[in-house]
Amino acid sequence: MINKIFVRAYFQTVKAVRFTFDEIQDCSINLNSKIEEAYGDHGLGLAIVSGIPNYKKMRLQLLPLAQRLAIQPQEYLRTLERPEHFYSKGWSCGVEQFKGKFDKSKGSFYNNPNYDRHHEVGKEYQDQKQGNLIALENVWPERIPELEGAFKNLGRLMVDTGALLSYHIDKYIHSKCNTYELGKLYRFIRTGDSHVGRLLHYFDGPNTDEWCGWHNDHSALTALTCPIYMHNDQIVDYTDKEGGLLAKNRYAEIMKVGMDPDCLAFQIGETAQIVSGGIIEATPHCVVKSDETVRRQLNRNTFAVFMGPLSKEILNVPKGIDKNNALNKPAYNVPSLLGRWKENMTFQEYSANSLKAYS
Repeated sequence: MINKIFVRAYFQTVKAVRFTFDEIQDCSINLNSKIEEAYGDHGLGLAIVSGIPNYKKMRLQLLPLAQRLAIQPQEYLRTLERPEHFYSKGWSCGVEQFKGKFDKSKGSFYNNPNYDRHHEVGKEYQDQKQGNLIALENVWPERIPELEGAFKNLGRLMVDTGALLSYHIDKYIHSKCNTYELGKLYRFIRTGDSHVGRLLHYFDGPNTDEWCGWHNDHSALTALTCPIYMHNDQIVDYTDKEGGLLAKNRYAEIMKVGMDPDCLAFQIGETAQIVSGGIIEATPHCVVKSDETVRRQLNRNTFAVFMGPLSKEILNVPKGIDKNNALNKPAYNVPSLLGRWKENMTFQEYSANSLKAYS
């Protein structure tokens, strides 16, 4: 159990390294020192970007819709589920497992913000055993017609911003390893067909466990909004000083991530760890529920976009880097990376292994 005393005693709130939108869109600027501070050996594996045009408005248009969707009748929500594809599109609740238990503390709504229908979607339905999950057709709720536009608008803005940041991350990785393909992460995000937006509604209720257990993202880069808290259908002006997003730094120290509402966070996923040879590492993270949110009966709503490459992209470490040293990192109760990846595996195969590990 995570309680108020434990949070106050052990979780130091840290402000992540901050980039401005203006500086990451300048390709000529050298941001290696800040990239290293955020994502290098001593970093948190997470940074924030401020000053993103139109972000504030788009965030407020989408996040309250997580609440509207989550309170729909269960029989309607079941029509939005896609269990045959590990719930990788549409509605999902109570199917992920953390610590051996099914997680019913949140509801999720998944879709690709860039593509509604992949040109190979028919083939994908016939080839489930190969782990082809990326191309499943999007699912949109007819009862909330404005959700589709709000989801796509914010999701695409987050992808575009992530691509700008990844350009500078690429330069940093290449400065440490000259066999790394310069521009690889940027290419993944700019051209990838595997991006997944996840609209999240964390239910209010007893403070018995994390809102979301410890895990790594298996994508290359994750964009994450600052949450909004709601009571019933009203947005509450609230900053959770005791709970919220926690991350583990490279020394396995737990840090509470401080984040302003006008910022986007960007954290490293396992795909980037693989292709960088461990120069940048995935960020173990979780979301905890504080006693104050329970007392005030607040729920939490946020939006993440997991950015990956083309589904057929081969994932290998750069030449000259020992894969075991690069990938055999402390897992902090996260399913072993080396247990889900092998050389010359495609991203879609690796995605399938990762989704199965949490289901």
